[in-house]
Amino acid sequence: MLRILYSRYWPLLAKLMPLAAFVMYLGAVLMVGRHLTLANPYSRYALAWVVVQSSTLFLVTAGLLANKWIGVRLADRARLRADRIAEQMVGFALNNQPEAELLRYAQRYRKDFLKVWEGSLTSLKGSARERVLALLPMTGLDRLLQAKVVGSDPGQAVWAISLLRELKQAGSLQTIEEALQHPAETVRASACFALAAHGSDIQQEKVFALLPALPFWQRIVLFQQIQDSPALEKYLSLTFRSPDRTVVLAALEFVLSRQRIQSVGSAAELAASPDLEVRIKFFKALPLLATAEDPASLAATGLSDVDWRVRAMAARACGSLHLSSLTATLAAKLSMSEQAAETGHIARALASLGGESLRRLRSFTNSDNDMTRAVTVEVLEKALLAPGGSR
Repeated sequence: MLRILYSRYWPLLAKLMPLAAFVMYLGAVLMVGRHLTLANPYSRYALAWVVVQSSTLFLVTAGLLANKWIGVRLADRARLRADRIAEQMVGFALNNQPEAELLRYAQRYRKDFLKVWEGSLTSLKGSARERVLALLPMTGLDRLLQAKVVGSDPGQAVWAISLLRELKQAGSLQTIEEALQHPAETVRASACFALAAHGSDIQQEKVFALLPALPFWQRIVLFQQIQDSPALEKYLSLTFRSPDRTVVLAALEFVLSRQRIQSVGSAAELAASPDLEVRIKFFKALPLLATAEDPASLAATGLSDVDWRVRAMAARACGSLHLSSLTATLAAKLSMSEQAAETGHIARALASLGGESLRRLRSFTNSDNDMTRAVTVEVLEKALLAPGGSR
């Protein structure tokens, strides 16, 4: 049924089936009406309509009940088969029992075997898990899963990808790479996630090239799947020098989502980028970037930016990186700030630096600017109440 649902003929069938059902129903009414003996034709065909309708409802009800009964029986049998397969799987993985019985089950009950095999991967660790992984190619079911990956059913394709990615075999990964062109978005996303986590350097590069075009939620999930690799280093080194702002923003999102120090080489061009959003996100990510330049010089560039949002993120970076050499610049910016958000970031940066920076911050509790005074007092109160806060 699913094969029909996802076939290219389904739109046409969806239009024709209601008409065909009506024609069959009308034909049944006419046939029954001819066999009735009532003299009045109106009464005869009205009764035929009721008879056909009642018979149809009876058959549908009986069919549903029979389907339920058969389904329960089949589910019970499938549960017993799964238990037997699971018992054999445990013996194979933990006790080194022969795999012959499991191979027989795999050929006769493919669906049940794959469910048990999938569940075993989540519960087994170490060498036992490796033995179970090596079992699937022995059964030949990996080829069946590869066919499902490029099939028309998105649900089956996503499920097959989730199993094949665990094998980390070149043939399986090649099939998953083909799924990057699948018409279903969910399949393409699953293929991206699998290749980012387990693909070769070339396959990872293909996934990285797709990053700017992916929806935001897919990028967030993908960032969690990416492993450190030469392909990743190459991608980032090229991306941060790209003239395409969407590519640069995607790379900065990657750094922010991973929350790990990332080497980017020279970053002076990013700090002075003509694109406002790039500058904001760059200074937000600056504490996580290992740059060729002195971070203090980059932060100073951000603090002198014309946009208050960039200055706010640069001030935040000063606090995170403990750039006490910029204390005077931060204090000067605090005295001129007109935005509460920027004032808060600068004040928190001064508070986190401590020492002379904290003393300068305290001087703003007597500021003539009500907003600056209120933000400063609030930041100082939180700093004093925090564990180990200075008094």
